[in-house]
Amino acid sequence: MKKYVLLFGLLIQAVSVLAQEASVGKSIFSVHAGASWYLGKMIGITNNSDAYRNDLRNGIAWDANYYFLGDKYIFGSFKLAPGLIYQGGRYKNAHDESSDKILMHYVAPQVALTMVQKHYQLQFSGGVGYQLYHDKSTVYDKPRKVSMGKLAGNLALSGEYFLTSHWGASARLNWLASSSESYSVKYHNEKWDVENPKTGTGYFGQLSLLFGLNYHF
Repeated sequence: MKKYVLLFGLLIQAVSVLAQEASVGKSIFSVHAGASWYLGKMIGITNNSDAYRNDLRNGIAWDANYYFLGDKYIFGSFKLAPGLIYQGGRYKNAHDESSDKILMHYVAPQVALTMVQKHYQLQFSGGVGYQLYHDKSTVYDKPRKVSMGKLAGNLALSGEYFLTSHWGASARLNWLASSSESYSVKYHNEKWDVENPKTGTGYFGQLSLLFGLNYHF
């Protein structure tokens, strides 16, 4: 009887260890969505009043991430993981004569330091990539578009709680930063470049608080 109890105990322990290893996995794919705040200079918008700009800063964001954790640990429970991120953001506002709908799309390779525990993991990551900026605005009901592409960088802090051997619930705080010195404008079927504008030049970015799911495989 003691042998069966001992064997059962060893089996439970082995399953627990395997579940823990599977929950970490070698790769992670995750998707998130949530609130986002536009930071810094507003680029080529249709109304520069403080109230309009403040409302325009509140938006939404979404992302998709991939990281390869591998098998090797460093400093005990930490893993160094290369990865890739895509993040999109949307910010919009309107008034009587015009409107703005800002869309940002960011893609970048990432490097992450991940602390892996039995039931959860914490991750600090960052990278440098490329960001597309589009303001699909209207002025007197006529379409107007402001666009540019810039180098950008990001830093992120995220946490995950393992739900099963393959799935986890996660939260992610991501700061994305870029700068503008020029942009292009298309209006009335004409297109021109704006260089070093008096307003709307300098740092701009996003701060996003996102929630989602991670898949381990």
